[in-house]
Amino acid sequence: MNALGWQIGAVLFGASALIIAIYISKLLNSANKVVEKVYKIVDYDERYIHETIENVAAITKSTDDIIGLFSKVASLTKIFKIIKR
Repeated sequence: MNALGWQIGAVLFGASALIIAIYISKLLNSANKVVEKVYKIVDYDERYIHETIENVAAITKSTDDIIGLFSKVASLTKIFKIIKR
């Protein structure tokens, strides 16, 4: 009877390991599908991402140019104030 208990325990342990392996494989399969969808989205939107980065860089450059122009105008007004005095 003792050996029969060990055999039943081994069968139950093996069945539970098989069930856990099936659930892990389903989890990995669904994770793989999610990663593939993310790659498709990134590949599709990659050119838009590059365009957005280029637009932001152009806006930053334009802002720097405008700030430089305002600083030049401000320095000229300071010079004129000194000349007026």
